[in-house]
Amino acid sequence: MNEEKIKQFVSDMSYWQTLNLMIAHYMITTNQSREECYESALDDVSDDEKVECALESMINIGPIIDNAGKRHE
Repeated sequence: MNEEKIKQFVSDMSYWQTLNLMIAHYMITTNQSREECYESALDDVSDDEKVECALESMINIGPIIDNAGKRHE
């Protein structure tokens, strides 16, 4: 997905969709607790640049669980 499409996608997201994206992003990409991820997401939910980076990261993360249910590091 190119940069323009990511910007458009983010601009079309609701507040709650953006917050959920940010929570999921932090839960997957950091070692923070669920509460810390929620706090980080609240801090960044209105920062379009961070949201765009999170969306691109989530799109490009690829498979993280194999068929045996093992998480890839």
